[in-house]
Amino acid sequence: WTATAEAVTATRSGDGWTLSGVKEPVPSGARADVLVVSAVVDGGTGLFLVRGDAEGLTRTGYRTHDGGRAAHVEFAGTPAVALGEGGDATAAIETALATARIAYSHEAIGAMDTALRITSEYLKTRKQFGVTLNKFQALTFRAADMYVSLELARSLALWASMVQEAGGDVVSAADRARLQVSRAGRHIGKEAIQLHGGIGVTAEYSVGHYTSRLTAIDHLLGDGDWAAARLAENVAGYETVDPLGAPYA
Repeated sequence: WTATAEAVTATRSGDGWTLSGVKEPVPSGARADVLVVSAVVDGGTGLFLVRGDAEGLTRTGYRTHDGGRAAHVEFAGTPAVALGEGGDATAAIETALATARIAYSHEAIGAMDTALRITSEYLKTRKQFGVTLNKFQALTFRAADMYVSLELARSLALWASMVQEAGGDVVSAADRARLQVSRAGRHIGKEAIQLHGGIGVTAEYSVGHYTSRLTAIDHLLGDGDWAAARLAENVAGYETVDPLGAPYA
């Protein structure tokens, strides 16, 4: 979840480099032809290219709970090529991770939107006590709360993309989007399953799979609690905003 490397170290070997250590989980890592690996070097973090067929590289792939693939990747004196001009690449990695978090936020928005649409249609067609479920006010209120969560998350994800496009503080924007999307994903996923009743927990029905994917996205590159902790570290430095428009003295 962090931009600094810890589990893999780089050692100079003649005119090149070798890597030692483990990375896990690596999404689609077992099938990648080339790996970009962060590693500890000279007290900082460097980036290295490793070929998929390199000597000393062991990759063990496995299925993830959301239906994707990940891998346990082990380096044992694996030959690597340094990327760039050397030096500490932590800042560049942090920016790349933030950009990826924003992209994953938009994927999550799509999953939440679909889960809400499927749930709304179910409430309009499933009958209980002779009427469709949307006739029960309590269920309608819960669906409305799901919609509010979705739109708040959508707004933050779009705003984060605008910050990225404008060249602003993409790291902070990504953390804010990740926090809102994390909370919304958990809320919408749970409600989608519960509002479907028993069918919602079956492997054959789609809402559980969307919830599983939302959970996986939440744990890719830092979850909501992690983002909240990062934002809290700088809370004293944020500007105060008066909702009525009058600046504080």
